[in-house]
Amino acid sequence: MKIYADDQLLATGLRGGTLSRHTGNMRETAAQTPVYQALDIPADKILHIHQTHSDKIILISSPSEAQALAQQPAQEADAWVLANCPGWGAAILTADCVPLFLWDTTGNFFALAHCGWRGVVRQLPYKTAEALKQAGAKGPLFAYLGPHIQKCCFEVQADTACQFSPQSVLTQNNKFFVDLTTEIRLQLEKAGLTAKNIHAPAYCTCCDKDNFFSWRRDHIRQNLLSFIYKPL
Repeated sequence: MKIYADDQLLATGLRGGTLSRHTGNMRETAAQTPVYQALDIPADKILHIHQTHSDKIILISSPSEAQALAQQPAQEADAWVLANCPGWGAAILTADCVPLFLWDTTGNFFALAHCGWRGVVRQLPYKTAEALKQAGAKGPLFAYLGPHIQKCCFEVQADTACQFSPQSVLTQNNKFFVDLTTEIRLQLEKAGLTAKNIHAPAYCTCCDKDNFFSWRRDHIRQNLLSFIYKPL
């Protein structure tokens, strides 16, 4: 099982990362269960949302809140912030969008956001980092951008390109390409993260068919799973 993860995240005691396509299509909960079993993570302790490309963030401040939410239907949102919730975690699905992991020095405060371009335009990365700080995160924040579509493949129309910072838009042969990595970096730095604490390997889901699903490339509803979990 191949997991794209960040060493600094793992060093805090958190577990998390993005699974390659080799684990299968993660759109169905039933497909996720054997993955969590293989990782020795209790599937019923991983929270899920109904993603809508929004800027809505769900804050969980205790294990009891997490337990109550787990017993309800999935809520519409695109980011999780968990504070002091040992034994709990969260998951998102992506197929070109950015799985954004955020955490503090203690590993007791962490977040996971599904950052599609619409959510990024709505400042979801910035808002998630701010929500994590407001929840009580200790010390500097760290970020990891998991595998996602890179600027080489993310061609957009002019009306989409104009919604991004000029630094994040490239023009080639009268075509517009958006650099989601740069846009998210700008938002995280605005939230106070330093450049050295933002890890963004250039894994392109659209280019690398061997390891990743991609909606832009295949137009098939197949998803990668990203998760973050704080063991007891």
